[in-house]
Amino acid sequence: MKPRQAVPLSADRLHDGWPGPDGTRIRQARAKDTEVANMLLEAAGVRLVPALQTAIEDGTEGAALLDGLAGTRKTLQQSFAHKTAGHTGAESMSSTSLTLIAADDQDRPVGVLSVTAPATVIGKAVDAGYPGDRALALSLFIAKIHGLAVAEEARGQGIASVLMKRAWQVYHQLDYFLLYGSYETHRDLGAFYSRCGYAVHAPGEPVSLDRIALPFSVGVEESERIFARWRPRH
Repeated sequence: MKPRQAVPLSADRLHDGWPGPDGTRIRQARAKDTEVANMLLEAAGVRLVPALQTAIEDGTEGAALLDGLAGTRKTLQQSFAHKTAGHTGAESMSSTSLTLIAADDQDRPVGVLSVTAPATVIGKAVDAGYPGDRALALSLFIAKIHGLAVAEEARGQGIASVLMKRAWQVYHQLDYFLLYGSYETHRDLGAFYSRCGYAVHAPGEPVSLDRIALPFSVGVEESERIFARWRPRH
């Protein structure tokens, strides 16, 4: 039996959302969501990146991703190039970032996942001598899980897993190579990220980027662990 082919995602679907657990809806964040999203993310020790929050509020967050979903990988690249010319690095990176919300039946956020451009990787590339535009273009190949949180009253329903699943579908469809993030070891989240398809590294262990020909690794403190999911080799 042939494996079932995944149905391609559309930009409209990302905007409008999918049915989620227990009557929730998983969709892209909107301007009205940012205050509650930040309140939820604070439980995970982070907030929305300021430039990304601005992009959500003015409707430009993930613009290059949406163009790619409406077209092809080449469309994504062309859109990113257009949004890079004459814009700040933060504005360019927000075009490949994605904030997903799990909204309840009153359309109130009860879960949030923030995925950003890989600022640390871009900085390391610049330090290694890569031209700025080439370093910035790594936003088209790698994304970082910046923060994930679910309201206490909505936990235990699988919302976090579905948020992670939908984010991976978006970036995988657009031919990204790697999604990664990190967490403090004492939070004991390894089993969760493993179930989501991520390899969980030992405390303080870096993730090598030689698979995509980058001559450096991404590291964390000894008190943290990286989780990483690579696009399968064909």
